[in-house]
Amino acid sequence: MPRRLFTMRMLPAAVLGAAMLAALPAGASDPVGVAAKGGFPEYLFLEKLPRAEAEVMARKLARAVVAARMIIFAHGAKITDPKLGDKGFSGAVFEEQWRRSTEDLTIDATPAQKQIFDKLYWAGRQVMDNNQDRINVQGVAWKHFLPAKWEREMGQVLTARTGIIIKQPGRTYRSPVNVPDELERETLVHYIDAGRDANQPRVAHTTMGKQPVVRYMEPIRLLPPCLPCHGKPKGEPDMLGFHKDGLEAGDLIGLMSVTLAVSD
Repeated sequence: MPRRLFTMRMLPAAVLGAAMLAALPAGASDPVGVAAKGGFPEYLFLEKLPRAEAEVMARKLARAVVAARMIIFAHGAKITDPKLGDKGFSGAVFEEQWRRSTEDLTIDATPAQKQIFDKLYWAGRQVMDNNQDRINVQGVAWKHFLPAKWEREMGQVLTARTGIIIKQPGRTYRSPVNVPDELERETLVHYIDAGRDANQPRVAHTTMGKQPVVRYMEPIRLLPPCLPCHGKPKGEPDMLGFHKDGLEAGDLIGLMSVTLAVSD
């Protein structure tokens, strides 16, 4: 009787799959492209405040960033005008308007708080200057420069210089910079469940590594100009190809999240 030749095709699919998996290098079966477990977004907090000041200052920083976002919103029509070249919206112009709009936040600032505010304004101006070519390009209406983009970039510049973390974790985030951590995700769920009238900030005193910090979070609610991308119909591609969220003006879209180190 002739000897039968054995081939890999004769193995059951499950056995074949297990054999191939076993032949892979160690670790190849682990998830790829996912966030590493543990760790913190910052370890070197260069700017710190006494506990008695930190919570108030975190709130002031959040208010200042909201004011900056509104200034950029106010210039939206000019920024998206494809016929207009130089928009006259330089970093210096932006900083002057921003400082003027936040005088009520800085008038009673301590020297340490004033130093942080100056670095905040510096970071915001840096981002505006970095985006001048984008803002002033002619022949293009949509320039991918929005308050959210400015805040995201400003937050990274500010963190690099101070260790202070300002971010906007999203209900459905569009940038990996805005991925909510566990506390931010819990806060997002809180505001969604509580409804549109729930706007009281949430504050947590916790640690990042060994560093005591104050974490301040308040809701960011959808404005009418945001509806073309985040409104209805849900699931329809917006101008950038993202699926619309199906939200309405006043719905929660994200958080203003500030983390500030405590010195005592």
